[in-house]
Amino acid sequence: MKILKLGAWMMLSLSILIFTACGGGGGGSGGTGELSMDITDAKPLLPPDVTNLLITFEEVLVHKSGGGWLSLPLPASPYTIDLLQFYDGFTTELVPPVSLESGKYTQIRIVISKAKIWFNDDPDSEKSVDIPSGNLKTDKNFLFDVVGGGAVDITVDFDLSQSLVVTDDGSETLACKLKPVLHIVDTFEAATINGMIAYESFVDGQDAVVTASVCTDNTFLSCETYTQLSVSNEAQEDDPTGFSIFWLVPNQNYRVEIDFDTSTSPVDFTEDIPVDFTEDIEKNDPDIGPGDIYTLNNGSTI
Repeated sequence: MKILKLGAWMMLSLSILIFTACGGGGGGSGGTGELSMDITDAKPLLPPDVTNLLITFEEVLVHKSGGGWLSLPLPASPYTIDLLQFYDGFTTELVPPVSLESGKYTQIRIVISKAKIWFNDDPDSEKSVDIPSGNLKTDKNFLFDVVGGGAVDITVDFDLSQSLVVTDDGSETLACKLKPVLHIVDTFEAATINGMIAYESFVDGQDAVVTASVCTDNTFLSCETYTQLSVSNEAQEDDPTGFSIFWLVPNQNYRVEIDFDTSTSPVDFTEDIPVDFTEDIEKNDPDIGPGDIYTLNNGSTI
């Protein structure tokens, strides 16, 4: 298990590697660089009682511009992890450090062969999760440059709040399907949003639902859900509960919404979900840049 690497970029020397989520500057020629990759999730918004989600990775590949797909090593082959054990800024290794030829890389492919879900920490409750096509290949555009002698560190946020689709057909049997939604960032460039929820804001017996959306312009009229997480009431009257939204691509417009009374949320999620708190963050805000931490509500409790 690795602890969140925010701020670790300060330890980097002036590397001859430039790597950004939007595509770095021109790469150097010749030689090799080093790539490593970690995987994580937020504290996802999932159905009640889901406590374990085992995902088996068959292969991870990267695509080199002007070349083809290159298979990367995994810690084991195949490699199975319980993704629900790695959230709130904690990561685990997906690709150990590996040498890559210098050049521009344009895509990351993750191949998943199976997934299983547990309820209430009970292995006997294990249920298979449907994998479309049986051997799921998920491609994600992600531009990065490798320059000889440099090191690249990527974090893959496997967003279970959107990747795991659970439906109830009314027969007390849940149908589970995996449709991966991945957020991929340069580990040392990722931004974070923090917030503090006051004791009196929580509704008894309910978790708060936090939704972060990416908005295409500064009018915040067109926003798409980036991730959702649940926040449990751990507050005391004078000791609010903190939460963080990790692994955000910096310098984007974000809207953060918090719903405290989820019993009023519609069953049809194509409808608007009522919210109790909203804050818009413009991409030019100095606190949402690479490696930065943005604090909601000017640091006051919500």
